[in-house]
Amino acid sequence: MKKSLVSKVIVFTVSIFLFTVVGQPYFTAASTPNSYEDYYEDFFDGDSTWENLKFEDLDLLSLNELEDLGLNVEDGYDEINEEIFNDGFDFEAAVEELDIAKMDEEEEEEFLEIINEVAALSSTEEEELLVEALTGFFDSNSEVYNDLEATETQMIEDYIEKIESEENNFISSINKTLFGEEAYAAKKKGKIAIGVNLLGSIFNVAFAGLVGGGASAVKNLIKKKGKKVVAQQLSRVATAQAKKAGIKTVKGVAIATVIANVVYTALDYADVGGALAKLIDRVDWYPRNGWVDVTK
Repeated sequence: MKKSLVSKVIVFTVSIFLFTVVGQPYFTAASTPNSYEDYYEDFFDGDSTWENLKFEDLDLLSLNELEDLGLNVEDGYDEINEEIFNDGFDFEAAVEELDIAKMDEEEEEEFLEIINEVAALSSTEEEELLVEALTGFFDSNSEVYNDLEATETQMIEDYIEKIESEENNFISSINKTLFGEEAYAAKKKGKIAIGVNLLGSIFNVAFAGLVGGGASAVKNLIKKKGKKVVAQQLSRVATAQAKKAGIKTVKGVAIATVIANVVYTALDYADVGGALAKLIDRVDWYPRNGWVDVTK
């Protein structure tokens, strides 16, 4: 009887041990994102008050509240670049010059401040990885320069690597066993599709780079020039940036036309680039799926 009781206790203890050591990693792995899209959505799964704010809401916030959001509130940072309103201003050439490799030390420092602000205002908690992605995209010395898909892929691969490095080897091996070596292969509907969050961030960097610094500059620009005028100029900036990155058309419609039709509405929001990318997603091959589907 005593031996039987001891045996049962041993079996029970071993069962608890196996559930704790094996079962927990199993459920952890099962809840881990198992596709490229899942990881992308998880990457941008943080809380972002910024993307839901309207421009008029900014006037209701104190400097401390704006700073808490991630906005750069330093004196002079929101100065406007009036050159974009000059007749004959070459937007495509200006966007082409948004290249870290071509900048002097001061210009590079200012541009990196813009990238850091855009990342801080985004909906990701992985700001460093987004900063690295945006920096690479705007640096012709980088392997992912001006390549939307390569930038996105590298960003998510770095994110996956970070997640796996934070897990122990046993959990990592369970992930591979359950989901296979090709777990992170893309399953997007469009053959060429860019996540709206990354594209929105790229638009925001281009806007800030040409307008003169930060989201505050766009807000001040609207107050000074009027929404209609600003919409026309930012439409040309976004079009030049999209074309530079290889987006010529969306669903057979010229990208200039697509952007011109939605940019005015995008200016209602503090996160102009993010709103613009989401509005483009509404009229692409697979509407409202969180991806700008450039092709079928």
